[in-house]
Amino acid sequence: MIDGTLQKYFADMHENALKVTESFDTFRDLMGNLREAYQSSLASRANEIMRVFTAVTLIFIPLTFITGVYGMNVEQLPGLAIPHFELVLIGVMVCLAITMFIYFRKKEWL
Repeated sequence: MIDGTLQKYFADMHENALKVTESFDTFRDLMGNLREAYQSSLASRANEIMRVFTAVTLIFIPLTFITGVYGMNVEQLPGLAIPHFELVLIGVMVCLAITMFIYFRKKEWL
């Protein structure tokens, strides 16, 4: 159906179409690899953020527990009869928080 003189042009167009198709396949693979790399970097960043949140939570959980126990309205807790015990308790809580912060810094969690 195609004239002999036009066949070489159609063959040329066919080769060009194959090259374009191969280029599209290559670009599609590259885009897939880029998407996977981007998702991997997002997951890594989310892991870093969660690690920091976990470390901060671990610092505040003991402080919350101590505050909750000594914040109860009872008279049988140890140390309540000592004058200025709340200052000692606050000092202990600050020392505990600083110690845990230094520990997490050495572990490179913060």
